[in-house]
Amino acid sequence: MNHLIRAAALSGYEEQASALGLDAAALLRRFGLSRQALADPDCLIPYRAMMELLEHSAAQANCPDLGLRLSNGQGLEKLGPVAVVIEHAASLHEAITLATRYIFVHSSAVRMAVERVPGHADQLDLCYHIDMPDAPPHAQALELALGVMLRCLRLLGQGRIPLLAVLLPHARQGSPAAYAQALGTEVLFEQPYAAARLVARDLNQALPKSNELLRKLAQAYLDQQFSQPELLFSDRVRVLLRQLLATGQASHEQVAQRLAIHPRTMQRRLSDEGSSFEQLKDLERRKLFEQLILKPDGPSIATLADMLGYAEPSALSRSAKRWFGRSPSEMRAKA
Repeated sequence: MNHLIRAAALSGYEEQASALGLDAAALLRRFGLSRQALADPDCLIPYRAMMELLEHSAAQANCPDLGLRLSNGQGLEKLGPVAVVIEHAASLHEAITLATRYIFVHSSAVRMAVERVPGHADQLDLCYHIDMPDAPPHAQALELALGVMLRCLRLLGQGRIPLLAVLLPHARQGSPAAYAQALGTEVLFEQPYAAARLVARDLNQALPKSNELLRKLAQAYLDQQFSQPELLFSDRVRVLLRQLLATGQASHEQVAQRLAIHPRTMQRRLSDEGSSFEQLKDLERRKLFEQLILKPDGPSIATLADMLGYAEPSALSRSAKRWFGRSPSEMRAKA
Protein backbone atom coordinates (compact mmCIF):
# COMPACT_ATOMS: atom_id res chain seq x y z
CA MET A 1 0.00 0.00 0.00
CA ASN A 2 1.31 3.45 -0.94
CA HIS A 3 0.81 5.33 2.33
CA LEU A 4 0.38 9.09 2.12
CA ILE A 5 0.82 12.04 4.45
CA ARG A 6 -0.32 15.65 4.21
CA ALA A 7 2.37 17.94 2.79
CA ALA A 8 2.03 20.07 5.93
CA ALA A 9 4.35 17.54 7.58
CA LEU A 10 7.22 18.97 5.49
CA SER A 11 6.45 22.57 6.40
CA GLY A 12 9.69 24.51 6.69
CA TYR A 13 11.78 21.92 4.85
CA GLU A 14 12.86 24.16 1.97
CA GLU A 15 13.94 26.96 4.29
CA GLN A 16 15.79 24.58 6.62
CA ALA A 17 17.49 22.76 3.74
CA SER A 18 18.62 26.03 2.15
CA ALA A 19 19.99 27.25 5.49
CA LEU A 20 22.06 24.05 5.65
CA GLY A 21 23.48 24.67 2.18
CA LEU A 22 21.38 22.05 0.39
CA ASP A 23 19.65 22.42 -2.97
CA ALA A 24 16.11 21.86 -1.71
CA ALA A 25 14.47 21.93 -5.16
CA ALA A 26 16.89 19.32 -6.53
CA LEU A 27 16.39 17.06 -3.52
CA LEU A 28 12.63 17.29 -3.80
CA ARG A 29 12.83 16.29 -7.47
CA ARG A 30 15.17 13.42 -6.65
CA PHE A 31 12.56 11.87 -4.37
CA GLY A 32 9.61 12.57 -6.64
CA LEU A 33 8.22 15.54 -4.72
CA SER A 34 7.34 18.96 -6.09
CA ARG A 35 7.54 22.43 -4.62
CA GLN A 36 3.94 22.96 -5.75
CA ALA A 37 2.80 20.02 -3.63
CA LEU A 38 4.60 21.36 -0.57
CA ALA A 39 2.95 24.74 -1.07
CA ASP A 40 -0.45 23.13 -0.41
CA PRO A 41 -0.54 21.77 3.16
CA ASP A 42 -3.52 19.53 2.34
CA CYS A 43 -1.83 17.90 -0.66
CA LEU A 44 -1.10 14.21 -0.03
CA ILE A 45 2.46 13.08 -0.72
CA PRO A 46 4.07 9.61 -0.47
CA TYR A 47 5.21 9.01 3.11
CA ARG A 48 8.08 6.82 1.89
CA ALA A 49 9.41 9.67 -0.25
CA MET A 50 9.26 12.02 2.74
CA MET A 51 11.18 9.53 4.91
CA GLU A 52 13.88 9.06 2.28
CA LEU A 53 14.13 12.81 1.66
CA LEU A 54 14.70 13.57 5.35
CA GLU A 55 17.22 10.77 5.89
CA HIS A 56 19.21 11.77 2.79
CA SER A 57 19.08 15.48 3.64
CA ALA A 58 20.24 14.87 7.23
CA ALA A 59 23.18 12.78 6.01
CA GLN A 60 24.17 15.15 3.20
CA ALA A 61 24.08 18.21 5.45
CA ASN A 62 25.65 16.38 8.40
CA CYS A 63 22.64 17.51 10.41
CA PRO A 64 21.48 14.53 12.52
CA ASP A 65 18.82 16.62 14.26
CA LEU A 66 17.04 17.73 11.08
CA GLY A 67 13.72 16.20 12.11
CA LEU A 68 13.88 17.94 15.48
CA ARG A 69 14.67 21.28 13.83
CA LEU A 70 11.67 20.96 11.54
CA SER A 71 9.41 20.13 14.49
CA ASN A 72 10.28 23.45 16.13
CA GLY A 73 8.40 25.27 13.38
CA GLN A 74 5.29 23.10 13.44
CA GLY A 75 2.35 22.87 15.79
CA LEU A 76 -1.29 21.93 16.10
CA GLU A 77 -2.27 23.95 13.03
CA LYS A 78 -0.28 21.57 10.80
CA LEU A 79 -2.89 18.88 11.44
CA GLY A 80 -5.42 20.87 9.41
CA PRO A 81 -9.08 20.02 10.09
CA VAL A 82 -8.08 17.45 12.72
CA ALA A 83 -6.62 20.30 14.78
CA VAL A 84 -10.04 21.95 15.11
CA VAL A 85 -11.55 18.78 16.60
CA ILE A 86 -8.67 18.29 19.02
CA GLU A 87 -8.33 21.91 20.09
CA HIS A 88 -11.98 22.23 21.10
CA ALA A 89 -12.20 18.97 23.08
CA ALA A 90 -13.40 19.15 26.67
CA SER A 91 -10.36 17.46 28.21
CA LEU A 92 -6.94 16.13 27.29
CA HIS A 93 -8.40 12.61 27.43
CA GLU A 94 -11.06 13.53 24.87
CA ALA A 95 -8.49 15.32 22.70
CA ILE A 96 -6.25 12.24 22.61
CA THR A 97 -9.23 9.97 21.91
CA LEU A 98 -10.21 12.18 18.98
CA ALA A 99 -6.62 12.32 17.74
CA THR A 100 -6.36 8.53 17.67
CA ARG A 101 -9.67 8.35 15.81
CA TYR A 102 -8.94 10.97 13.13
CA ILE A 103 -5.15 10.88 12.70
CA PHE A 104 -5.69 8.89 9.49
CA VAL A 105 -6.79 12.17 7.87
CA HIS A 106 -3.23 13.43 8.33
CA SER A 107 -1.63 10.14 7.24
CA SER A 108 -2.96 6.71 6.35
CA ALA A 109 0.12 5.09 7.95
CA VAL A 110 -0.09 6.61 11.42
CA ARG A 111 -1.61 4.81 14.40
CA MET A 112 -1.91 6.26 17.90
CA ALA A 113 -2.84 4.50 21.13
CA VAL A 114 -2.67 5.01 24.89
CA GLU A 115 -0.98 2.29 26.95
CA ARG A 116 -0.41 1.86 30.68
CA VAL A 117 3.24 1.87 31.76
CA PRO A 118 4.02 -1.52 33.38
CA GLY A 119 4.74 -1.10 37.07
CA HIS A 120 3.55 2.52 37.08
CA ALA A 121 -0.22 2.72 37.41
CA ASP A 122 -0.05 6.51 37.48
CA GLN A 123 1.68 6.81 34.08
CA LEU A 124 0.51 6.46 30.47
CA ASP A 125 2.32 6.26 27.14
CA LEU A 126 0.77 8.06 24.18
CA CYS A 127 2.18 5.78 21.48
CA TYR A 128 2.88 6.91 17.92
CA HIS A 129 3.38 4.18 15.35
CA ILE A 130 4.08 4.38 11.63
CA ASP A 131 2.46 1.22 10.28
CA MET A 132 4.58 0.53 7.19
CA PRO A 133 6.07 -2.99 7.33
CA ASP A 134 8.49 -2.19 4.49
CA ALA A 135 9.34 1.33 5.64
CA PRO A 136 12.86 2.61 4.89
CA PRO A 137 14.97 4.03 7.76
CA HIS A 138 12.94 6.91 9.16
CA ALA A 139 14.44 8.19 12.41
CA GLN A 140 14.21 11.77 11.13
CA ALA A 141 10.53 11.46 10.20
CA LEU A 142 9.74 9.86 13.56
CA GLU A 143 11.59 12.52 15.55
CA LEU A 144 9.78 15.19 13.55
CA ALA A 145 6.44 13.55 14.39
CA LEU A 146 7.23 13.16 18.11
CA GLY A 147 8.48 16.73 18.30
CA VAL A 148 5.23 18.00 16.79
CA MET A 149 3.18 15.75 19.08
CA LEU A 150 4.86 17.22 22.15
CA ARG A 151 4.34 20.76 20.90
CA CYS A 152 0.65 19.96 20.39
CA LEU A 153 0.31 18.56 23.92
CA ARG A 154 1.90 21.68 25.37
CA LEU A 155 -0.24 23.99 23.25
CA LEU A 156 -3.42 22.16 24.23
CA GLY A 157 -2.67 22.44 27.93
CA GLN A 158 -1.06 25.89 27.63
CA GLY A 159 2.07 24.51 29.27
CA ARG A 160 0.26 23.09 32.30
CA ILE A 161 0.59 19.41 31.33
CA PRO A 162 3.99 17.97 32.39
CA LEU A 163 5.67 15.44 30.13
CA LEU A 164 7.64 12.75 31.94
CA ALA A 165 9.68 11.46 28.99
CA VAL A 166 9.84 10.77 25.28
CA LEU A 167 10.48 7.21 24.08
CA LEU A 168 12.18 6.55 20.74
CA PRO A 169 12.82 3.12 19.18
CA HIS A 170 16.15 4.10 17.58
CA ALA A 171 19.57 5.18 18.82
CA ARG A 172 20.34 8.83 19.51
CA GLN A 173 20.77 10.79 16.27
CA GLY A 174 21.73 14.31 17.33
CA SER A 175 23.36 15.86 20.38
CA PRO A 176 21.76 15.78 23.86
CA ALA A 177 21.43 19.57 23.61
CA ALA A 178 19.40 19.25 20.40
CA TYR A 179 16.94 16.87 22.07
CA ALA A 180 16.71 19.05 25.16
CA GLN A 181 15.96 22.14 23.09
CA ALA A 182 13.39 20.47 20.82
CA LEU A 183 11.66 18.14 23.28
CA GLY A 184 12.29 19.72 26.67
CA THR A 185 12.11 16.48 28.63
CA GLU A 186 14.02 13.25 29.25
CA VAL A 187 14.51 11.13 26.13
CA LEU A 188 14.79 7.33 26.32
CA PHE A 189 16.35 5.72 23.25
CA GLU A 190 16.11 2.22 21.75
CA GLN A 191 12.72 1.62 23.34
CA PRO A 192 10.10 -0.87 22.09
CA TYR A 193 8.00 1.94 20.61
CA ALA A 194 7.77 5.71 20.14
CA ALA A 195 5.69 7.55 22.72
CA ALA A 196 5.20 10.54 24.99
CA ARG A 197 4.94 9.54 28.66
CA LEU A 198 2.31 11.38 30.70
CA VAL A 199 0.89 11.41 34.21
CA ALA A 200 -2.42 9.54 34.01
CA ARG A 201 -4.42 12.01 36.10
CA ASP A 202 -3.43 14.88 33.79
CA LEU A 203 -5.67 13.43 31.08
CA ASN A 204 -8.64 14.68 33.11
CA GLN A 205 -7.55 18.31 32.80
CA ALA A 206 -10.06 20.59 31.10
CA LEU A 207 -8.76 22.30 27.98
CA PRO A 208 -8.92 26.11 27.90
CA LYS A 209 -10.39 26.30 24.38
CA SER A 210 -13.09 23.68 24.92
CA ASN A 211 -16.12 24.35 22.73
CA GLU A 212 -18.61 21.52 22.25
CA LEU A 213 -20.43 23.16 19.32
CA LEU A 214 -17.26 23.78 17.30
CA ARG A 215 -15.95 20.32 18.12
CA LYS A 216 -19.17 18.65 16.92
CA LEU A 217 -19.22 20.73 13.73
CA ALA A 218 -15.61 19.80 12.99
CA GLN A 219 -16.31 16.13 13.67
CA ALA A 220 -19.32 16.19 11.36
CA TYR A 221 -17.13 17.69 8.63
CA LEU A 222 -14.45 15.02 9.05
CA ASP A 223 -17.02 12.22 9.09
CA GLN A 224 -18.61 13.53 5.88
CA GLN A 225 -15.42 14.31 3.97
CA PHE A 226 -13.11 11.47 4.99
CA SER A 227 -13.75 7.76 5.21
CA GLN A 228 -11.51 5.91 7.62
CA PRO A 229 -9.44 3.25 5.83
CA GLU A 230 -10.41 -0.26 6.81
CA LEU A 231 -7.66 -2.16 8.56
CA LEU A 232 -7.45 -5.88 8.06
CA PHE A 233 -8.28 -7.65 11.29
CA SER A 234 -4.79 -9.18 11.24
CA ASP A 235 -3.31 -5.66 11.06
CA ARG A 236 -5.22 -4.68 14.20
CA VAL A 237 -3.92 -7.76 16.00
CA ARG A 238 -0.38 -7.08 14.80
CA VAL A 239 -0.46 -3.48 16.05
CA LEU A 240 -1.76 -4.64 19.44
CA LEU A 241 0.91 -7.33 19.67
CA ARG A 242 3.63 -4.78 18.95
CA GLN A 243 2.36 -2.57 21.76
CA LEU A 244 1.75 -5.36 24.29
CA LEU A 245 4.80 -7.58 23.81
CA ALA A 246 7.06 -5.08 25.57
CA THR A 247 4.76 -5.24 28.60
CA GLY A 248 4.79 -9.04 28.82
CA GLN A 249 0.99 -9.07 28.42
CA ALA A 250 0.50 -10.38 24.89
CA SER A 251 -1.11 -13.76 25.39
CA HIS A 252 -3.89 -15.02 23.12
CA GLU A 253 -6.46 -14.22 25.81
CA GLN A 254 -5.04 -10.78 26.65
CA VAL A 255 -5.05 -9.62 23.03
CA ALA A 256 -8.59 -10.93 22.52
CA GLN A 257 -9.68 -9.08 25.65
CA ARG A 258 -8.27 -5.83 24.24
CA LEU A 259 -10.32 -6.43 21.10
CA ALA A 260 -13.40 -7.23 23.20
CA ILE A 261 -13.96 -10.58 21.48
CA HIS A 262 -13.66 -14.26 22.44
CA PRO A 263 -10.25 -15.85 21.70
CA ARG A 264 -11.88 -18.41 19.39
CA THR A 265 -13.57 -15.60 17.45
CA MET A 266 -10.22 -13.85 17.06
CA GLN A 267 -8.60 -17.02 15.77
CA ARG A 268 -11.46 -17.64 13.32
CA ARG A 269 -11.26 -14.10 11.90
CA LEU A 270 -7.50 -14.40 11.50
CA SER A 271 -7.96 -17.74 9.75
CA ASP A 272 -10.41 -16.10 7.34
CA GLU A 273 -7.56 -13.75 6.33
CA GLY A 274 -5.11 -16.63 5.91
CA SER A 275 -3.26 -15.90 9.13
CA SER A 276 -3.11 -17.05 12.75
CA PHE A 277 -2.34 -15.56 16.13
CA GLU A 278 0.76 -17.74 16.45
CA GLN A 279 2.15 -16.54 13.09
CA LEU A 280 1.59 -12.88 13.92
CA LYS A 281 3.04 -13.21 17.41
CA ASP A 282 6.09 -15.01 16.05
CA LEU A 283 6.65 -12.19 13.55
CA GLU A 284 6.38 -9.44 16.18
CA ARG A 285 8.48 -11.43 18.67
CA ARG A 286 11.22 -11.69 16.07
CA LYS A 287 11.19 -7.94 15.39
CA LEU A 288 11.35 -6.98 19.07
CA PHE A 289 13.95 -9.65 19.86
CA GLU A 290 16.24 -8.47 17.06
CA GLN A 291 15.91 -4.87 18.22
CA LEU A 292 16.75 -5.63 21.86
CA ILE A 293 19.33 -8.42 21.55
CA LEU A 294 21.60 -6.19 19.46
CA LYS A 295 21.79 -3.60 22.23
CA PRO A 296 24.97 -4.23 24.28
CA ASP A 297 23.24 -2.77 27.33
CA GLY A 298 19.88 -4.37 26.54
CA PRO A 299 17.89 -6.65 28.86
CA SER A 300 19.39 -9.97 29.88
CA ILE A 301 18.46 -13.01 27.84
CA ALA A 302 16.36 -14.33 30.74
CA THR A 303 14.52 -11.00 31.00
CA LEU A 304 14.05 -10.91 27.25
CA ALA A 305 12.60 -14.43 27.27
CA ASP A 306 10.13 -13.42 29.97
CA MET A 307 9.20 -10.20 28.15
CA LEU A 308 8.48 -12.10 24.94
CA GLY A 309 6.30 -14.61 26.76
CA TYR A 310 8.59 -17.65 26.74
CA ALA A 311 8.42 -20.05 29.68
CA GLU A 312 12.21 -20.32 29.81
CA PRO A 313 15.31 -18.95 28.02
CA SER A 314 15.88 -22.24 26.21
CA ALA A 315 12.60 -21.74 24.33
CA LEU A 316 13.76 -18.29 23.22
CA SER A 317 17.07 -19.82 22.14
CA ARG A 318 15.26 -22.30 19.90
CA SER A 319 13.27 -19.48 18.29
CA ALA A 320 16.40 -17.37 17.75
CA LYS A 321 18.14 -20.27 15.99
CA ARG A 322 15.07 -20.75 13.80
CA TRP A 323 14.90 -17.02 12.96
CA PHE A 324 18.58 -16.18 12.56
CA GLY A 325 20.54 -19.43 12.74
CA ARG A 326 22.28 -18.24 15.93
CA SER A 327 21.61 -18.39 19.65
CA PRO A 328 20.77 -15.24 21.65
CA SER A 329 24.17 -15.34 23.39
CA GLU A 330 25.96 -15.53 20.02
CA MET A 331 23.99 -12.56 18.71
CA ARG A 332 24.59 -10.52 21.88
CA ALA A 333 28.34 -11.26 21.72
CA LYS A 334 28.52 -9.77 18.22
CA ALA A 335 26.42 -6.68 19.06
